[in-house]
Amino acid sequence: MKLHHVWSKATPIFDDENLISCAGLVPVVSLAEQTGLSELVAEKVRFKTCRVKSAGSNPAGKVGSIVAGMAAGADCID
Repeated sequence: MKLHHVWSKATPIFDDENLISCAGLVPVVSLAEQTGLSELVAEKVRFKTCRVKSAGSNPAGKVGSIVAGMAAGADCID
């Protein structure tokens, strides 16, 4: 028995206001690296006291993760 499958033709519609051209994290992370975001955060951000001991470690990495998450459409941090 031979089955014939035909793909339906569809036209994608990109009408979500949160979509960006050249979608992806590579352009966003590249821009952050080129502008020195990690270095700026490492230089300027200091935590004097933290409720959780590890909360103040590596703020540059955490900010980078938040920026990437925002660009990807994250709506919460677990």
